Amino acid sequence: MNLPELTTWIDGAAEPSELADDTWLHDPNTGAQLAPSRSSSTAQVDRAIAAAHAAHVDGEWLRLGVAGRAPFLLALADRLDELAAEIAELDALNSGVPISVTRLFAGSNGDTIRSAVARAVALGDHTVLAAEQGGVQLHRVPWGATALIMPWNAPSAMAVKKLAYALVSGAPAVMKPSPASPWSALLIAAATAELGFPAGVVNLVLGGAAVGNQLVSDPRIRAISMTGSTPTGRAIAAAAGPNLTRLRLELGSNNAAIVLQDADLSAAAASIVSGAMKLSGQWCEAPRRVIAPRELVDPLVEALVTAMSALRIGSSLDEQTELGPVAFEGRKLELEHQREALRAAGGVVIEVGAAPADGWFFAPTLVVGDTIDLDLEIFGPMLTVQPADSVTHAIDLANAGHVGLAGYVFGQDESTARAVGIQLDAGEIKINGTSVLDLCADSAQSFFGSSGIGGHGDADVLDFFSGKRIIGTDKPGLPL
Repeated sequence: MNLPELTTWIDGAAEPSELADDTWLHDPNTGAQLAPSRSSSTAQVDRAIAAAHAAHVDGEWLRLGVAGRAPFLLALADRLDELAAEIAELDALNSGVPISVTRLFAGSNGDTIRSAVARAVALGDHTVLAAEQGGVQLHRVPWGATALIMPWNAPSAMAVKKLAYALVSGAPAVMKPSPASPWSALLIAAATAELGFPAGVVNLVLGGAAVGNQLVSDPRIRAISMTGSTPTGRAIAAAAGPNLTRLRLELGSNNAAIVLQDADLSAAAASIVSGAMKLSGQWCEAPRRVIAPRELVDPLVEALVTAMSALRIGSSLDEQTELGPVAFEGRKLELEHQREALRAAGGVVIEVGAAPADGWFFAPTLVVGDTIDLDLEIFGPMLTVQPADSVTHAIDLANAGHVGLAGYVFGQDESTARAVGIQLDAGEIKINGTSVLDLCADSAQSFFGSSGIGGHGDADVLDFFSGKRIIGTDKPGLPL
């Protein structure tokens, strides 16, 4: 496999990046070193921000209008279709997510861009508003240079969606992929340069927290779209706060799955395990905590173990793998720490199946206990199971702690399940299912609680990157 050179991209040109403190990118399947990590220098980050800011001030990209920007983006969509196989391999290697899944993500990147373009074209650059005097227009204007900070669990999918909606809105961008998963973002940046995007419109910097802090605290960055952990989100909000920078932060959540008394336990367990183990358990909206009537806990645990036992565990590059390793050693160590903390608090730990000894594998795990109390999101193939003494108790448990993104309810009486689901503090509630995909084309959800700021759904994402500016002749003869 050809591993892209870890370069910084400024004004459409690649530059060498510095070595990053003797750290390495590893193969999560074996633990083998693949390439030394690299970071953009302080000067490079400053120049990348300056390039994006200058592109905004110059206004060439904005003046093209949606119709003029669309051909660039559609050409990028076509190019990403051509790169899909390479991107899928790199993402599987960077994230530990099975290649059967990264291939689906990589294969849809082009359509993500096409969808963003279609939505923006339909909306247009401005709207004429009803007014007695006529001629009143509402324009959508990008805030300015925008920072796009990507997670490591779905590297190309997140990079493409953020970049597509920023660019179609007219906002020049500085991308920062996770230091654990930089490769597919580099291919995307290179593709924009090959296709002749104007200078400064797409820039990319590499690095960890220090680079991220420099990026988000710079007053020339006027909007930040970030997907990642809640601690990182809080740090970004603190750094960007003095500049009143616009924020869209999709963070973590220990999403609850409530199993009701009338649920089909076998079907519920199969769906919960499927959702919890997707992306090697590294999916922000995955079910993390299962809450069930006390008398159903034992048979439900048995059904969950059965479903987990059927998973094919193996290399993320193996076509047959259903559960790969987690992305990096620190992720595995954090899961082990959480498991032992739950055990120490009285939880019964059930490890299902044997994970390979090499690499960053974590065996599918259940933790059963009356008290489940974790400060941070469980982000890997581990589920907790907790008894409830009533439906009200189950809802209270589901809404406690680090929540806000998603929730799940299982029961054969759908009206009852919906009545329970609408009481969950989360932006998306699914009944009797745990798919990654949105419920419908016009789906939208806000990030509740500590799960973030803003929301998602394509209309929300497009709206984030622009402010609204109204212009028109004032109405004559008004009393005030």
